[in-house]
This record gives sequence, C-alpha cells and structure tokens, in this order.
Amino acid sequence: CPVFSLFVAARWTLPLTDVLAVRYGDDWIPGVNVKEKQPPTQPTSPTVCPTNFILHYAVRTTKNKWRHHSVTMSHTDPRQVASWVKTIRNYLLGLTHRPRKVMLFVNPIGGKKKGVRIWEKDVQPLMTIAGIETKMIVTERAGHIRDTLLTADLSDLHAVVCIGGDGTFAEVFNGLVLRAAKDEQIDPNDPDARLPSPALPVGVIPSGSTDTVAYSLHGTTDVQTAAIHIIFGDSTGLDISSVHNNHTLLRLYASVLSYGYLGDVIRDSEKFRWMGPQRYDYSGFKKIIANKGYEGEIELLSDPCHPAGSTRCMKNCSRCLQHMHNSVPDQEISRWVTVRGKFFMVNGANVSCACSRSPMGFSPHCHIGDGCVDVILVRHTSLINNIRLLLRLSSKRKTLYDLPFVEVYRAREFTFRAQQQLQSQGEINRLGSRISVWNCDGEVIDSTNVKIRVHCQLLKVYTRRAQEPVRQTSCFSAM
Repeated sequence: CPVFSLFVAARWTLPLTDVLAVRYGDDWIPGVNVKEKQPPTQPTSPTVCPTNFILHYAVRTTKNKWRHHSVTMSHTDPRQVASWVKTIRNYLLGLTHRPRKVMLFVNPIGGKKKGVRIWEKDVQPLMTIAGIETKMIVTERAGHIRDTLLTADLSDLHAVVCIGGDGTFAEVFNGLVLRAAKDEQIDPNDPDARLPSPALPVGVIPSGSTDTVAYSLHGTTDVQTAAIHIIFGDSTGLDISSVHNNHTLLRLYASVLSYGYLGDVIRDSEKFRWMGPQRYDYSGFKKIIANKGYEGEIELLSDPCHPAGSTRCMKNCSRCLQHMHNSVPDQEISRWVTVRGKFFMVNGANVSCACSRSPMGFSPHCHIGDGCVDVILVRHTSLINNIRLLLRLSSKRKTLYDLPFVEVYRAREFTFRAQQQLQSQGEINRLGSRISVWNCDGEVIDSTNVKIRVHCQLLKVYTRRAQEPVRQTSCFSAM
C-alpha cells in the first residue's frame, strides 16, 4: 500500500492506510490540544503559510492493540508543506470506505457505567482528529436504539456506532436489520425468510461487562483500538443468527444463545442489578451449586468441519472468505443430527465468545463469517465436573472440546425442544427446575422451544481483526 517516508537519522516508513488525519501545526482541536483550554485568540492569518504540519496516525502494538501517535514535520518552504498536506489529504479523501458522518449511541448504564466518560475522554477526540461528524445520542431506556433506527432518517449517514456492551450492540443490529426488512417488505417473522443486509456498517466500542463481540472482532476490549478501527473504515462480514418461536422472530444475536445454566444466571442476576457486573458472579455461584439439569432435544444441520479440527479465525480468514464468495456449496452441509438428553447447558456460539475472563471462549475456533454456529452441549453431570468446566473456560490454553461430558457441533441451523412441557403456571412455579430461559446476548428469552438459523455475513462491522503477534516496530517520533 502507499507509504509515507521521512529521513531523520534513519528512514521511517508509514503506510498511508494507517494515517488518521493530517493538520497544519496551528490547527486547534477541542479535547486534543490539552494544554489549550480554548482556541487561540489570534488565529493564523490566511496570508501566512505554515511551515509545519502534524501527521496523526495509528500503530499496532502488542496484544492486538492500536495506539494513536502524531509527528510534527517542518520545512523552510511553506509551499512544500502545503504540497505534502494536500497530497495526504487527497489520498485520505479517496478512501471512500472511511466513514465521514455517523450516528453514535452511548449506553450510560452498561457495564461499569463509564459509557459517557469513554465518549468524552477516548472517542470524541479521535473522531474530531479524523474529521468525522458525529450525531451522539445517550440512550434513555431499553429499546431506545432499536426504536430510533426503525424511524430515523439514515440516508445521509455512513455508519452507526455504539458505546456499550453486547446488549447495546445487539440493539443496533436488531434495529438495522428490521429497518432493512421493513424497507424491502420482507417479513422477519418468517423463519425461512432471507433477511436483508443493512446498508450501513456498524462499529462497536466496548464498555459492557464482558464485551465478547468486541473481543472476538478486535482481539482486545481496548477502547482506543475499537475507535481507531472505525476511523480506518476497514470492515468484515459478521454472521447474525435469528431466533424464532414458530412464526415469531424473538431476536437476532451475534454472540451466544445459551439455555440452562447461563439462562438461569441472567434471569437471577436481574434482581441484583445494583451490584453491577459482580451480580453475574453472585448468581453464577448460586446456580453452579444448584446444579440443575434440563431435558431437551436438539436437531441440527451439521457442517462437516468440526470446530476442534478448524483453524482459528484471524485476519484474512480463508474459511470466512470462501463463504463470503459463496464458494462452499450448500449440499456439502446436509447431515441432520439429533441429540437428546439432560443438559446442564445448551449453547449456540456465533463467535468464540472470548473475553478477559475467558480468553479462549466457548469455542475458540468459531468463525465470525462462515455461515455456521458452534453448538456446545454440556451434559448434566456432577458438581465437580461443573467446576472443571468453569476452570477450563478461564484457561488461556485449554478448550472445552476434550471434556467427556461436552459435545461440540458446527451447524447452519438448529432447533431445541424441551422434553417436559408444563401445563399451568402453578406447575411452573412448583417445578421451575424443569425448564430454563435463554440468555441471548445478555437478554432473557422466555420461549423454551426455538429455531436458530445463521444468516451468513449479514452485517458489516468495522475491524482489522486480530492478528498473529508481531514484534514492536519503530514509528515516527515528534520533532
């Protein structure tokens, strides 16, 4: 790709694709020029040509993190400075995939309630540097994002961005997909319908409790990294799975759908929201001790590529690229499998579901754009085995694949039916342990019997993806 070179004591090379913006040295940027609380009282006269400019760029560091840097460059001839600035600006303007105007939603109460602070301290300054016009909306209630996207004029936007957790991100793509279905007169309640892809890409800046989607996309939950990926404008296709009960669309999800243990945890934790993220630890401990099991039947359309034998999904993933170009015929995925039994947990992982607490996730080899969901079935077993399961989830090296009470499948779609149906509310109250609820991207779904179908790369998301570790490279230093 095009590079920008500078001779100082040695030659420094920077790909122009990693440049965020170029500005003359006298430009004042709110929130960025920290030493100046207000603009200069006497701005530079337009007849005076600057002899220096500032190049803002990003550098990939360790652990998939990107960092904003800047370098000031000077020349005695202002015409040379103007030529450099014009050349770089014209190149950046030619990157039409970079967003120029976005609608940005901030969840002020998600996770540790730092959404607004993240916007003001970390995101807004970078957006200002990059010249991105941002319409910021602080959410006021559940469903606010979805309702806004269903009715707002989106015609002049280039992207939708959210600062929040997996639930906030889910509201964004649920709203966008339903808006696209409405515009194209497609019934989303039809479980066999081909859902339309939204025209707008989506950026997710993590500020939730687990942020599994952001971790799976970027390889980190670092806020600056997510913001820089949005500015870069590089995107990839993300699978979205639909959850239907008969002819009703219950929800679309991007992370994980889980019945049993995690369903019990999310339902119980709602009573302890005042505890913040610690409520999940508290409810999780209660439910692991209770060790309930649930009878059910799973029928799935199995993919011949077993998760344990698959490669990791990284940047330029060949499996996801094949499915993006429809080079994998459907007839290769045609084997129906039925599994019955008593389960501690039933999971449909759309991504690896990795996070800081679970570095490998439910399914480390899950692909974000292969049109498949990884189905992880945990049989009802002893309390000791449940603890083994939790320890394995927290491991940095080991996976769930080889545990004897865990079964893993890769599927295009699957259905779940509870084997014991209760006939009355009184019976539900009395025998509540027989059924659970679904934990869908951190939200509760009460319907027990569901059909899950994967929509291959339905959504475009901003990311440069996680990459294999690289050595630190030299970069520009300020002059």
